[in-house]
Amino acid sequence: MILENGCVSFVVWGPKKTNPFVSTVTDVIDRFVEVPRQDPDAPDAFRFAVAGKLAGILVNAGAENVVERQRNFQIEAAISFEQFWELRTEMSETLREKMAGLTPDQLSSIKQAAADAARRYFLGKMRFPAQAFIITGRKPAK
Repeated sequence: MILENGCVSFVVWGPKKTNPFVSTVTDVIDRFVEVPRQDPDAPDAFRFAVAGKLAGILVNAGAENVVERQRNFQIEAAISFEQFWELRTEMSETLREKMAGLTPDQLSSIKQAAADAARRYFLGKMRFPAQAFIITGRKPAK
């Protein structure tokens, strides 16, 4: 969020299915670990991934000139799946918590399943499609 002259701007992930950088590993782990049903408004990476959700909150809060833009882009890096696995499992507290109670054999199976699921994103280098929403608004003039 950036505040300047009464303006606010947010960048949030688009839907989970359009962001395999985040979802590929998570979806595989969720097949192995029992995951309780989550409240759609609980804080997580995809809390505002529905088009119009955060924009609606800003409008309801009294913001004016609210604009939402969808941006499609690529997350690219010259890294291997091993490096990606390390990055994703270290950067996510949720993944670390889910993996904490697993045996080494279970972790090995999950890692292999994740590698299989991510294979199409590692052709020469890592390249994941991604989607985000940029939402801006302005404080009403007084």
